[in-house]
Amino acid sequence: MPYDVRKLQQTGGKEGSSFLIILPKEWILRHKLGKGDPVVVAEREDGCLIIDPRFPRAGETKSTSIDIAQNLRWSITSTYLLGFDEIRVTSDKPITNAQRDDLRRVIKRFVGLEVTDEDDSQVVIQCLVDPFTLPVRKAMRRMNLVASRMLSDALDAYFAGLRDLADDVVQRDEEVDRLFFLIVRELRSAIQYPSMSEKMSIPPVEALDFRLAAQYIERIADLAVDIASRADESLDATLTEKIAPIASVVKEMLSTAVANLFRFDPDKVAWVIAAEAKLITDTSSLRQDIIGSRNKEPQTHLYVVDSLLRIGETAKDIADLALPQG
Repeated sequence: MPYDVRKLQQTGGKEGSSFLIILPKEWILRHKLGKGDPVVVAEREDGCLIIDPRFPRAGETKSTSIDIAQNLRWSITSTYLLGFDEIRVTSDKPITNAQRDDLRRVIKRFVGLEVTDEDDSQVVIQCLVDPFTLPVRKAMRRMNLVASRMLSDALDAYFAGLRDLADDVVQRDEEVDRLFFLIVRELRSAIQYPSMSEKMSIPPVEALDFRLAAQYIERIADLAVDIASRADESLDATLTEKIAPIASVVKEMLSTAVANLFRFDPDKVAWVIAAEAKLITDTSSLRQDIIGSRNKEPQTHLYVVDSLLRIGETAKDIADLALPQG
């Protein structure tokens, strides 16, 4: 990346208390700045200063338009994650009731999106969520709580053959997805705008870690759905006694790993790493036991054991993201 070296200038002579630096004219013109325009000056953790021309003005709305006929679900998702406050969904022809219903089904996937205006050829959607009302850390804790309960209920449904509980787990996956999209939206803003990062108290490096952690938790929720889908009839007591202890360890690994994102404890990280190593050995032994047993539907039980192993591995990945504070 090209750069040049510029010398600081001091105002008010040698006793002056202010220092100036001349910004490149090309940069000023490229960002359409002029005398009196505000910019954001933010200090990074390494001491570097960032001069950001994208100053969020009070009352300013970030707006965009999309065509209702062009991959609506993807278009809404991308504009939401890019941080747009207003999305105008337009059409060259009168928008049908079926299209409006489809649009409402899509926006239900996202926290804070609401239809605020519409006519024959346009539907206006606004994001009414404030990142300071539901901050990233709070949303992360909520997302993990939902995913963890999904895992517990999925295992209960699998052990006891509870189809209604299994169906409920599947329904709750939508809430995890909604929180995931919200977290990604807020983290993108923190990375893109230094002023937002400072207000959220989330340094860019931490934002990247949270982004990965959110993706891992979303994956765990999907694996919980997979376990719930295996619920058919109650398991043989002997098989339950073999799988249940492994499931209990996996749940503890997840709880410990996520808690460590917010309050670092090296001993807990070490415990999760050791637990994963033992989990690999235990699940391998259990797989061989299931294959050699006379249990009905052995393939179903192997899928569940594999899902538990993957959840444990993902918990270890989350633990790897935890770093000492300061």
